[in-house]
Amino acid sequence: MERRKKCGIFLFLFLLILAGLLAGIWWKQQWKENEKTPRNALKVTLFKVGKADAIVLEKEGYTMVIDAGEEEDGEEIATYMKEQGKDTVNDLIITHFDKDHVGGADTLVESLKVQRAIIPNYQGQTVEYSDFINALKEHKVETKALNENMEFTVQDINVLIEPPLSYELSENIVEMDNNLSLITTVTHGKNRFVFMGDAEKQRIRQWLESGVAGKCDFLKVAHHGVYETELKNLLNVLQPESAAICTSHKNPADKETLEELKKRNVRYFETKDGNITVISDGRDLELHQKVE
Repeated sequence: MERRKKCGIFLFLFLLILAGLLAGIWWKQQWKENEKTPRNALKVTLFKVGKADAIVLEKEGYTMVIDAGEEEDGEEIATYMKEQGKDTVNDLIITHFDKDHVGGADTLVESLKVQRAIIPNYQGQTVEYSDFINALKEHKVETKALNENMEFTVQDINVLIEPPLSYELSENIVEMDNNLSLITTVTHGKNRFVFMGDAEKQRIRQWLESGVAGKCDFLKVAHHGVYETELKNLLNVLQPESAAICTSHKNPADKETLEELKKRNVRYFETKDGNITVISDGRDLELHQKVE
């Protein structure tokens, strides 16, 4: 009797382990199937590059990059692009000139064909900024330094890029240029994406007061999930269904930020756990994360 009981326990454990293995294989297969982007879809990838922003938007015949992470991250983006069989960045948007946003941009310009760079109209103070500007000049990249809104349409994608009302800062620019971030809205069919750069309280409030902000489906949370008192107002206006936060294990999103998202039943992911992929067919969104 005792022997049968032991055999039963071992059998149960074996079946439990087997079920776990089969579930893992199924999940990996599902991921592979989901990686095959439908032909006319918009694919957005947010890279796991630590506490930095590196985002690639792809549609057949068009590629946009929003920020390029730190210096070493530029090579990762360039390698990814080449693995996708692409050597051209049609639009490179740098939201502001902190090194965790502009750091890898010079590598992209040197490694790929960057057709146009869209940047805020102020001078950065870092080596990474200087390297980027020199690369743009050396490769004769068309550069738009924005003082006013820029809007354009590519295929069935509408892009609106909004600079701050003013580039004047009352304090040290190295510490305060988060509030000079460009805010980018991408609309694909019924789906609306908002990318906030590192906008802090002042910039968020300014943007909300402009009257341009409206409901979105996907939000790239500003400034790596650092909590801002304006976040409540922002979420009340945007009402996103999903969100992504560019973080690292050393610098995860603030608990207060996550609590505000949870209160509103916003499904969120952090890049500290792996690359995040968002696929839009113009009607619905699919979000996947390849946990590492």
